[in-house]
Amino acid sequence: MEKTIVLVASLDTKSEESKFVKDLLEKQNVRVVTIDIGTGLRGKPIFAPDYSAEDVAKAAGTSVSEILAMGKGTQDDTAFMGKMSAGASAIVTRLYAEGKLHGIFSLGGTAGTTMATAVMRSLPFGVPKVMVSTAASGDVKNWVSTKDIVMIPSIADIVGLNRITRSSLRKAAGAIRGMIFTEEEPLSDKPLIAVTTLGGTTETAMRFKERLEEKGFEVVVFHAIGIGGRTMEELVREGKIQGVFDMSPNEVLDHLYGGMTDGGPDRLEAAGEMGLPYLVAPGNLDHLIYTSRESIPEQFRNRKVFSHGTRIHIIRSRKTEMEPLGKVMAEKLNKAKGPMAVIFPLQGFSFANRHVDKEEFDDPESDRALLEMLKRDLRPDIKVIPCDLHVNDAEFAYQAAEVYADLYEKKK
Repeated sequence: MEKTIVLVASLDTKSEESKFVKDLLEKQNVRVVTIDIGTGLRGKPIFAPDYSAEDVAKAAGTSVSEILAMGKGTQDDTAFMGKMSAGASAIVTRLYAEGKLHGIFSLGGTAGTTMATAVMRSLPFGVPKVMVSTAASGDVKNWVSTKDIVMIPSIADIVGLNRITRSSLRKAAGAIRGMIFTEEEPLSDKPLIAVTTLGGTTETAMRFKERLEEKGFEVVVFHAIGIGGRTMEELVREGKIQGVFDMSPNEVLDHLYGGMTDGGPDRLEAAGEMGLPYLVAPGNLDHLIYTSRESIPEQFRNRKVFSHGTRIHIIRSRKTEMEPLGKVMAEKLNKAKGPMAVIFPLQGFSFANRHVDKEEFDDPESDRALLEMLKRDLRPDIKVIPCDLHVNDAEFAYQAAEVYADLYEKKK
């Protein structure tokens, strides 16, 4: 079967380099479809793309001249970049739906990376995506977001071909070719269940996974560092996940108080919205996480700070945070359309009250405040199950697995 890679680039400035990659792939019996997302102001393509910049603008419901007029005199390329990204996204999603796209490749600087990765993010998980970028060694989270985009540093600026740029592009072309010819993951009849965790509850995630797999499920674990929960919920909405044990909803707490693992305003809603069997625990809600001591909000500056390396600084969350958190969690969970429950360990929410500082983190009053808010505000049909256990006790993991299996049976 012939495979097709779509190559997206600003061909007014990256034409020579794009043709180099195109020729490499075509010599390896790969079909290449090219899409020009450039302005045309800084040069003309040295080859005719399959989709010109005008075609891309048309797919966005406009024209290149109209888009350029939007930013005239403003020194602002935002309108152009947004429209061209939208047009190219419309083209690639159509090609993918028609079975005419098996991978996507791009190369560029910061503007090109911004546009091309936006296009890549319109494609689902599993479609190979490679971005060769001059900015790939920096903070790429806004470009990658929740998608499986491979960022490759170009090393040198992508301005012409030389021994450095040729080497980088040759290896990147080999990477995308290897990806599209990799054997597809075989389909499975087993339900795929997602679990969220941080390092403070990894033991339980592993035990829960083992017990649930013994019951015939497949389990995937997501690292609840902000992007982890968002990615999990995106896959839920795409129908790739059949159930969720949200053991570590710390991304909701950090969203409320500006912490490092902020999962956004919609966190804790996807599984309920999709009607999936849904179990929630308060894992890692006993602390807030910040990337520096200076980023800790003023109202928390009098609390003891524990540092885990140079980028993770945690403080104990108290009753003053637990009560608003409980209210927000209940509001979100009350929207659930499928079977759900909350399982609540009474002896602690993470390893912090056992292995970091028992005196600081062992705060039953604050933990109880969260429990009482959930019991008060959740719908009567959403069962809250207190367990006189620590979240990392083996028995808690096994009880959670039994509760989850019962929830899944109710969905059938």
